[in-house]
Amino acid sequence: MGLKQSAVLALVEKEFGRSINCCSIDGGYLFLVKKDDAIQVVAAVQGDCAWAEHWQTEKSMEKDGVMLNVLKINANNAALVRRYIKWTAPSACGTMGISIGITDSRAKMGTAAAESFKNRQIKPVFGDCSPEKLQAEQRNLLNMADDATWGVLEADYREGYGINAAGLKTEEEIVKALLYGYSMIGVDATDKIVQDNVKLSDEEIAKKFEAFPIEFQAAVNASYLNVEFQVGKHKISFKPKKVRRIVLEYGEVIMHIQYIYNTYLKPTPWPIDFELELRRDGRPLTVQEHYLIANELERNGVRLTSFLFDMADNLTDAELQLHAEIANTFEYRLSLANADLGNNDYTEFLKIAKNKGHFKVKSAEEAVKLLNKI
Repeated sequence: MGLKQSAVLALVEKEFGRSINCCSIDGGYLFLVKKDDAIQVVAAVQGDCAWAEHWQTEKSMEKDGVMLNVLKINANNAALVRRYIKWTAPSACGTMGISIGITDSRAKMGTAAAESFKNRQIKPVFGDCSPEKLQAEQRNLLNMADDATWGVLEADYREGYGINAAGLKTEEEIVKALLYGYSMIGVDATDKIVQDNVKLSDEEIAKKFEAFPIEFQAAVNASYLNVEFQVGKHKISFKPKKVRRIVLEYGEVIMHIQYIYNTYLKPTPWPIDFELELRRDGRPLTVQEHYLIANELERNGVRLTSFLFDMADNLTDAELQLHAEIANTFEYRLSLANADLGNNDYTEFLKIAKNKGHFKVKSAEEAVKLLNKI
């Protein structure tokens, strides 16, 4: 006969303090107990438990035939929680719908917004932060993943959430994020942009382009010149000078992203979001640049989930809507950094974007504000 939750609850509260929530585990229950503003995680089990030989405890005791284990709040136990309590593990958002990422590196602070996300068709991403920002705060990717785990457990949020290792620049960072179970991998390929080409004249660009094999030149020209591409209600076309500049500036980006996708993300046996970030010294991507990059990635079998744009770059509504239509064309979402800047109204954007997009805000408070506006 199994343990009765009510009986175990009474036992736990007698020994440790008020229980704020509870979930079932193998052979018993996991309680979050609050006493004097301190939170403890208590596993109460009888008989076999798949976790027992792996968890690390502050203390253990037996009461009335029940083993009570106060778990350490550490990385080892956070990983066990994610493994055995499925709703505490992050999951991919996919290419449809709306999500809101909280860029506060203290992911547990982000989960303060969890209650506001309940019963909403909007998915939270409780940690959406780069290693650079984490390092500046003397934290790392594992800290953020663990914070999200404990925060979700404490909030009793069971409706699914994501966590994004944003702005990754090295293969080592990507491997770590995958090992830690991140649901979204954001790759910053800015370093692969040949930004010096901006300073070159059209004649210099043409000379560099003509150094490519004739077959490559012919393929590029056949793909993009004298062609109109339908994007929503608009058409995009390319002039020879523009195509050459885009190819020379972003060719390495396209090859790098193809390599990263095929090496790390495509072989991953679980669903994972793939976000691309490109920053050009404060200059937002043009519509033509966005289209050509997206088109070449698709031709090479790369499946993006989102493409990052920064609202701090002062994109006009018309530009943002065109970029949204390109995202629709290639079946991914736009990801908007600094979405909480100013008094942005995303009503028209979401209409054009077919009610899908990822919005990044700085805090749980900003996430709640945005939730109430969209």
